[in-house]
Amino acid sequence: MKLLPEEVASNGGILTIEPDLPDDLFIACASFEPRSVFVANSLSTTYSARRAIVYVNREFLEGGSGPRTKPNLYGLIKSLARRADTVDVVEGSWLSDVEQIGALRQGLGLSVALGRQLERVTVDCSTFNREALLTLLVLLRSAWPECRLRILYSSPGNHGNWLSRGFRTIRNVMGLCGTQIASKPTVLAVLSGFEPHRTQKVIEEHEPSKVLLGVGDPPTSPEFLERNYLEHSLVLSRQDVEAFKFTAGDIEECRNQLIVLLEPYIDTANVVVAPMSTKMSTIATLLVAERYPQIQVTYCLPGEYNVQEYSTGVKALYVQEVTGTSAIRENKGST
Repeated sequence: MKLLPEEVASNGGILTIEPDLPDDLFIACASFEPRSVFVANSLSTTYSARRAIVYVNREFLEGGSGPRTKPNLYGLIKSLARRADTVDVVEGSWLSDVEQIGALRQGLGLSVALGRQLERVTVDCSTFNREALLTLLVLLRSAWPECRLRILYSSPGNHGNWLSRGFRTIRNVMGLCGTQIASKPTVLAVLSGFEPHRTQKVIEEHEPSKVLLGVGDPPTSPEFLERNYLEHSLVLSRQDVEAFKFTAGDIEECRNQLIVLLEPYIDTANVVVAPMSTKMSTIATLLVAERYPQIQVTYCLPGEYNVQEYSTGVKALYVQEVTGTSAIRENKGST
């Protein structure tokens, strides 16, 4: 389900997953992007959760990003304190995947210590870095495979002229390392965004025999399509690159498209997927990797983010639910 911001407001805000029952857990991420508070500020006055977690990368609380991240962190805490019995801040690390998974595991482990089975979990994935989002969902779905998991994503009104610069390292996402056999060729599928230099780096690092370069078409916003094709024109011109399209704003459609795309290579090649587009397509990648555990999911850590102009505004709110059986459905009671 896709809603414009004014529709969210006119519908009375975001409700709990099930009417008259509190969500067991609400999770959001504080970042330097203004949209990181949109979902929390759009919760209905009747929304309630037994517990809320606000994840934040400690690096974004420091330096030039601190003056932008800290007010969003405090804003999230304030909004959620009115709707959740408890609010916990989980501080991880954008640079260290070990600290990242450790912080998330410890944060989620508090629910285990309370002896509470999580049945209804809402995740605002809008401003999670993709690696942390994938790690969070791996942990959630491993610990509570049958919980109703609702995904909320506020798409930006626009992006800056650049999103990130440079790169630090290429690494596998913990829990999604797949299986690599030396005698098999490597097929790399990239779900591209607006960062062609990161796409090039992933290709160089994995040295695949074939590259499948995906462009979000349809995109979450029409103006994003031309920019994506333009920025990846050099990559698309390579002889070893085969282009494909995926639906950027729908987890189910994107998952199904990736299954059709990758299934022919599962038994004959080492399949590596680099989700570098929307959070919805990133979650779709996770579901495909759950279906085919031999798939390796890779992440390119950028050198720096465009903290000042990464994104502006909120274009729309996407609401989808992921069940324990990897089935997906629109959440009709969300607003």
